[in-house]
Amino acid sequence: MNKILLINRLDPQESSDTKDKVFFMIGDMNKPSAENRLIDVLNKSGIIKCEDIILKYNGIELNINIQQIPTIVKILVNEDFDIYGIYQLYNPEE
Repeated sequence: MNKILLINRLDPQESSDTKDKVFFMIGDMNKPSAENRLIDVLNKSGIIKCEDIILKYNGIELNINIQQIPTIVKILVNEDFDIYGIYQLYNPEE
């Protein structure tokens, strides 16, 4: 199995309102209760719309601007979610 992952470099200085697909690798995503709680927490935060959330087998993909990452991390950590990585997958078509 090939374990190579190509990612884009995130630029924290970017201040545009452009939304990018950012992946958050989160522990315990194999448990339905974790998935449901994650969706509830993000919906209650009011900063992410339901259509901007995609559940994956090992985390979530959020359609957000880069400046929202620290806020989302703070929300997830305060709710005791374990975050193992944050990145934007490389897409040669973009």
